[in-house]
Order: sequence, then C-alpha cells, then structure tokens
Amino acid sequence: MDKLLRKLINDNALRYRDLVLAYYHKFGLSEIEAMALIRLHTLLEEKKGVIKPEKFAKWLSLNVSDTRQLLESLMEKGYLQIKLIDCGNGKQQETFDVDHFLHKVIDHYKKANDYEKAGTQHEWIVFLEDTLQRPLSPLDVDLVGEWIDKDNYSFDMVKEATFDALKRQNPSVRLIDRLLLKKVDHVKTTPKRKEDLLKEFHAIWDE
Repeated sequence: MDKLLRKLINDNALRYRDLVLAYYHKFGLSEIEAMALIRLHTLLEEKKGVIKPEKFAKWLSLNVSDTRQLLESLMEKGYLQIKLIDCGNGKQQETFDVDHFLHKVIDHYKKANDYEKAGTQHEWIVFLEDTLQRPLSPLDVDLVGEWIDKDNYSFDMVKEATFDALKRQNPSVRLIDRLLLKKVDHVKTTPKRKEDLLKEFHAIWDE
C-alpha cells in the first residue's frame, strides 16, 4: 500500500502537498511543520538531496536557528530521515526522505477501516443473537468476520439467509453460512434468461 501511494505521487496522480494539507493536523503537526514537509518534498522532486538551513530558512520565513530546531523536531518525530546512499566507486552521498508521512496516512486509513469493520461486525452479531435468541460462540463470531472480510456479503443477504434458517430445525450461524454459500453458488451458475439479456442490452443502448 505504501508503494502504491508513492507510485501515485510519482505519476502525478496524487500530490504529496494535498496529503499533508489534509492530514497534518490529525498527526499533531503544526502549520509550519506541514509547510516544511511540503518544501522538503519539493526539494526531492527537484533532485536536491541536501538541506541547506540558511536557504531553507528563507523559504519558510524563519531565522536559521528556528529552522534548525524545526528540522531537528521533524527528525525526532520521524518525519524527516537523513541517510547515505551509494553513488558507486565506493562513494556515498547524503540525502533525506519524508515518506514517513505517507506511512502515517496509510496507518490512519487502516485504523479507520478496522474501526468501521469492527462496528459492522458488532451490528451483525447483535442482529444474529437477537434473531436466534442466544449468544454466538467464538467460532460463530469468527465466521461472521469472514462474511465481512472475505466473502463481502451484504447485510441484506445475511438477513435473508437468517430468516430462511429460522424456517428450519435447529437454526444456527453454520446453517446461515451454508445458505449464504448456496445462494452465491446459485447466482454464479444460473445463466441469465434470453429476455434478461435483451433488457440489459436495450438499457445500455438507451443510455
């Protein structure tokens, strides 16, 4: 995911500047720190791997002392990393990167996504326990998680399968799982009728 984000930026499909302006406040960075990161990334795009505090201070409208403190603060927080790269012939050159901000953005998205999934799973579990009138076992809870993460079932599908299971003896989460799988397999293997295909054709043609 980090590599994909970096590729989007390199291909100009996404701007590092926009990401910083959208998320810097979520990570506890100040406006001046955000501006510094944007300027540092611009230097890298211009193939300038060396930071000159005196010149950098002018870009940020700061004095040299404050600029040095700002750069040190970014390094302490991990947003600015100084490193050496091999140039060949046994020589090394100092450069830097500011990709830690990208890692923070990805981590933010992952946590938000995990939180959303956890909320969805909780809602489904409450529905199943209320409908089946008993608490779900740990194995049942894991199975519900698979419906969300792997199978991509919708809540309507789970709801329909649950009500179908209630019409049978000993309704359970396992039975609901079998009904869901059977329904999905049926949709995949049932060919569309000629009338349905003609309707789809005319719908596309009329668009």
